[in-house]
Amino acid sequence: MGNGVTSAPTLMHSDRAKGLSLSELVPCNCSVTSIASLRVNASELGQLVAGLREQLRGEPKLVLAMASPAVPLKEALGTLKSGFPDAVVVGATTSGEFTEDGDGTATVAVFALAGDYAVFAGVGEGLSVNAEQAVLAALAGQPAELEGYPHRTAILLIDALAGFGEEAALLLATFLGDSPLVGGAAGDDLAMKSTSVGTADTVASDALMVATIFSRAPLGVGVKHGHQSLSPQSYRVTRADGPVVLEVDGRPAWDVWLEAAGPRARATGLDPEGKPGAFLLRFEAGLRVGHEFKVRAPLAPKPGGGILFATPVDEGTVFQIMESDASAQVESALEAARLAKQAMGGGEVAGALVFDCICRKLILGDDYSPMVKQVSDALGGVRLAGFATYGEIAMNSGDMSGFHNTTTVVLTFPS
Repeated sequence: MGNGVTSAPTLMHSDRAKGLSLSELVPCNCSVTSIASLRVNASELGQLVAGLREQLRGEPKLVLAMASPAVPLKEALGTLKSGFPDAVVVGATTSGEFTEDGDGTATVAVFALAGDYAVFAGVGEGLSVNAEQAVLAALAGQPAELEGYPHRTAILLIDALAGFGEEAALLLATFLGDSPLVGGAAGDDLAMKSTSVGTADTVASDALMVATIFSRAPLGVGVKHGHQSLSPQSYRVTRADGPVVLEVDGRPAWDVWLEAAGPRARATGLDPEGKPGAFLLRFEAGLRVGHEFKVRAPLAPKPGGGILFATPVDEGTVFQIMESDASAQVESALEAARLAKQAMGGGEVAGALVFDCICRKLILGDDYSPMVKQVSDALGGVRLAGFATYGEIAMNSGDMSGFHNTTTVVLTFPS
C-alpha cells in the first residue's frame, strides 16, 4: 500500500501551508517501534513529557493529544511540542479520553510513536465553506511517496459539526490513492457547540487535520460497529438541507425520532428532551449497504423540528433507526482489534490508536473502561490511546464510504 501513489500536482510544492508541521527526517536510533500512552488532567500537563519519555525508546516521530474541552488543547499541544521539538504534534478535542489503563473525562490522553517512521501533518480551515480547499491546504507540502518507506497511512481529525465529514473523507481518499485512511471527528463532551483540531502551530474549528505516516511495514486497520435495527420499519428522508434532515416521511424529523425511539430511551433511563444529544447518538440512522448497515449519527435537534447530522443526508435516503446493547458493542470493538491485527499480517503488535464513537461510551457506561482493557488484551496487552468521537473514519483501497458512526476503528503498529 502507498508505494508509487501520486497526489494532485498542486500538492507537490515545497511551501508550508498555514498550520503545517513537518517532522525532520532525523535518523532513528531505534528501529523497533516504541509506543507510549498517558492520560492526565489539566493540572498535570507539566508531567506529560517526562511521563512519555519514561515509556519510549527513542525520540517520538508522532505525538497525538486527545483533550477534553476542560483541558486547553492549544496548551497541551504546546507543552508536548516544547518537550519533543522534532516530533509532529497534533490533536483534537474530545467527548471522552482513554488509554489501556482506563477512560475518563476532563483529561487529555496522549499517544506517542517512536521508531523508523516519517510523519507529516497539516491543517485545513474553512471546511464548511470549501471542503476540497480545506483538504488541499492540509495536504500542502506533504509528499505522496518517500523512498525507503513504501507504506503510507493517513490520520484525519475533523470538526464534524461543520457537517462535511463524509465529503472530506472521500476527497482525502481521492488524493491519497490506495493509502489507508483512519481517524475521528472531534468532540466537545456532548455540548454540540464547538470542536477543534490542529497541530502545535494551528488549532481551529471548522477545520480538519491530516497526518501521514510513512512506514517500512504496513499498519493494520480494523473497523466494526455493533448496532442493529430498532424495528424493521423503514423511513425516507423527504426534505433535507445539507446535513440537516428537516422531514422524514413528510413529518418533522425530530417528531419521528421521538415517536420511534422515545419510549425505548425512557425505558433505559434516558430523557430524549432533557438530553437530546445523548438520545440521538444512542438511536442512530442505519443506511442499508448490501446485507450490512452504514450507521449515520444524528447530532442535535434544530429549531423547527429538523435534526443536524454529522454528514449531509440526501433527500430520498431510506434508513432504519438503530440501537445496540452492551454485549454487541464489546464484541464489535474486539472484532475491530482482531481485524486490525489481521490486516497487519498477524504479527506482533507494538500498540494501537483507537477512535471510538461517543454513543458506544453512553451505551456501555461503567463497562466502557473494561472494554478498552479487553481491546488492549486482544492485541497482546499493548499500550493504546484514543478518544470518544462524533464520527469515525476508516477507508481502505476500494471502499466507497469512509465516515462511520457508532463504530470502533483500530489502527495497529507492528513491533
